[in-house]
Amino acid sequence: MIATGTTNNSRLSELKKYAVGVPFTQQYFNNGSISIDGVDFNNSTSGICTTYYIGGIKYIDVSTGITTGTTFSYTPLGTNSPDFINYHYYKDPNKENIVSYPEINNDVFICRQQLSAFDSNYRLEYITNLIDLTTYAGGMFYNIVNNT
Repeated sequence: MIATGTTNNSRLSELKKYAVGVPFTQQYFNNGSISIDGVDFNNSTSGICTTYYIGGIKYIDVSTGITTGTTFSYTPLGTNSPDFINYHYYKDPNKENIVSYPEINNDVFICRQQLSAFDSNYRLEYITNLIDLTTYAGGMFYNIVNNT
């Protein structure tokens, strides 16, 4: 089963190289295929139709006059695909129809700082000697030793 769709958003810019003034075949990463991200230059025409692959998805950008659009298609690889999940799912019948309202705890109290984080550092301008510093200590308990 192939998944297809259309969009107005192109992903071609994800494959663009940072080169200015070079031919169309050198502007983008090349050799695009289902397994390799890049532009398929064999199926592309410069300025009209660009075919490219990103993540195993085929994109075709069509620009005809004033209308532009992108079509994409994805072909899954079946059970060998990394997208296929082959695990058992268990349903516990004891947990069926368990529906209740969420429990709300409104007794949560958030204590926010009322003083600036640098408030205690601003008060250091009033400290003039070592004795004031040992008693103030920035609001903390520090062991300040006088080495004189």
